[in-house]
Amino acid sequence: MPSAAEFSRLAQLQGLLAEALAREDWVRISEVDGWIRLCLERLQDAQPFNDETRHKLAPLKALHGHALQACARECARLSQILANHTDYAEGRQAYSLADSLQGVN
Repeated sequence: MPSAAEFSRLAQLQGLLAEALAREDWVRISEVDGWIRLCLERLQDAQPFNDETRHKLAPLKALHGHALQACARECARLSQILANHTDYAEGRQAYSLADSLQGVN
């Protein structure tokens, strides 16, 4: 079973993840996610998780799930913005081409 210090570190990282998620700080979320991954890998390498460890990690797992959903929503939002900009750019290019063919500059 992981030590109290290891659980304390994961609780600290959970707090950092919650703060970054509340601020929608995607870069910070990525950083904290990497730290959590490293901690969990070290714990798992030491010994397989038992039911008690999984139970203690459940809130972190739930928060991570929320972060994953928020990141997916942000990716979808940014994809839509990019698609809109691409559509507008294609429209501007078409009007510019039509104007140049008609001799209007």
